[in-house]
Amino acid sequence: ADALHARMFRHAIARLASADAARAAQWWDRHHARYDFAKDTLAAVERKLALSMATQREADAWRRFDRLPLSDRRSREWRVRAALQTQNWPAVMQAIEAMDAEQRNEDVWRYWLARACLETGQAERAERLFDDLAGQRSYYGYLAADRVKRMYQLADQPLQVTPSAIEAMKKRKPFRVAFELRVLDRIDEAKLQWWHAVRHFDKQQLVVAAKLAQQWQWNEIAIFTIAKTGLWDDIEMRFPLAYAENVRQNAEKHQLNPSILFGLIRRESAFNARASSPAGARGLMQIMPRTGRHIAHQLKQPWRGTQSLYDPVKNLAYGSYYYRQLLGEFGGNHAIALAAYNAGPRRVRQWLPQDGSVPADIWIETIPFRETRDYVKAVLAYTLIYQQRMASNGLFNGVASGTGQDDQPGRAASSPALTMADLAMDILPLSAFTARAETAGAEAGPP
Repeated sequence: ADALHARMFRHAIARLASADAARAAQWWDRHHARYDFAKDTLAAVERKLALSMATQREADAWRRFDRLPLSDRRSREWRVRAALQTQNWPAVMQAIEAMDAEQRNEDVWRYWLARACLETGQAERAERLFDDLAGQRSYYGYLAADRVKRMYQLADQPLQVTPSAIEAMKKRKPFRVAFELRVLDRIDEAKLQWWHAVRHFDKQQLVVAAKLAQQWQWNEIAIFTIAKTGLWDDIEMRFPLAYAENVRQNAEKHQLNPSILFGLIRRESAFNARASSPAGARGLMQIMPRTGRHIAHQLKQPWRGTQSLYDPVKNLAYGSYYYRQLLGEFGGNHAIALAAYNAGPRRVRQWLPQDGSVPADIWIETIPFRETRDYVKAVLAYTLIYQQRMASNGLFNGVASGTGQDDQPGRAASSPALTMADLAMDILPLSAFTARAETAGAEAGPP
């Protein structure tokens, strides 16, 4: 009977922790000594409580991690995040220094060690750490660049492939078949043919294949083919400027910087107009059908059904309109708007501070959902990459005429450059957005 009661108690604590971790911890601390739990069971429950308290932003969560051996990566990461939530900088440093060397040397923890040094009076060490990071083309590299007032780095190294190598690849039968299937609009079959053709390729062959896909303006395939090589520095290939005129038009219409729309499209669909997520999101900007229907109603347009979301013109129009709505709802804060685009505005309101503002980098780092956390970081970094891509191509507020994926960038007027500080302003408390709460009930799905 005691064993059965122990299992029931442990199960009840786990269930309660998912909804109210602080209360679950109180019950566990008060009653668990009644039962003869095995050591690994005690550790598992403590881990569940600590992680639940951290993701629910309980102020004492970081203390709970002191009860754990912290042998797993996720617990070590959330020990840092729990300390960040209360801006306990000595605890942040302690948690990072407790990591193994490999984890501690990742950009994310190098950045937070630098921040902790800055906040604890170690300015010279902080500057060295920030300066080392500022050369990276990444979210943390760009945050660090702001700290030491350095230019954002692109580190663009175009891959060199001869025209004859691309031509030889193009003439191979599997690629001729893939091309013909694509011309016939049998896109799914064309993709299957492509991935079958490259399945045994070595790195150099994959580079040539990626260049061929780029030549065909098959951007999604070029992006994912080059990703197989681990070569990340051909910026033109990895960050194409497709659908440029449509992006320009929607950016102007909704008073958005076009680089943010490019960043959204790159993360959502990698420029695949027929992208479809397991959750049901569709098209370039991954609009959920219920969101599309709601937007059509707001715009007083007829709703043409789910299939209409595969039309890149309509999808871009709906996606940019919806993002503009979210940006307005959350006071022009791109970090919050991006989180809402991914996870939904209702959920994001639950993550906002109850009182007082929070630095954006801390708020982003402590978003409970890894998918949304990574999404916001990626789109912010992609936005700044696209800003530099657009500037180097004479493209900032506009592009040459044309409406399709074949558009080439043209000369345009300039506008003030965005910084990470512009994109990620301090996060205001929920009460600051109460007046904006009367918004659309629809929510965009995950990418």
